[in-house]
Amino acid sequence: MNTTRIKCAAILYDGIIYKGRSHSEIGRRMINTGVCSRPFPGGKSQGFFTTSGWYAERDVAMRLAIAAGQVAEGDTIHATELFSEDL
Repeated sequence: MNTTRIKCAAILYDGIIYKGRSHSEIGRRMINTGVCSRPFPGGKSQGFFTTSGWYAERDVAMRLAIAAGQVAEGDTIHATELFSEDL
């Protein structure tokens, strides 16, 4: 069985996926390199990069992480959205 897993945190900005360990790390790097200014992109722009090579918003990422056994349902910061701190 080939289950898609969450690989890392990601921010989707202007059609480009920026990846890293946490959204705050990615955001700081984006600001420091001049990609964007403060505040760095939030909301639907923050999600996760998968082992299948695609970007998943927080709600989809939560379902993928539960299905892959990366997190236990009900044992995360938020009930329906995945946060990098959950992994």
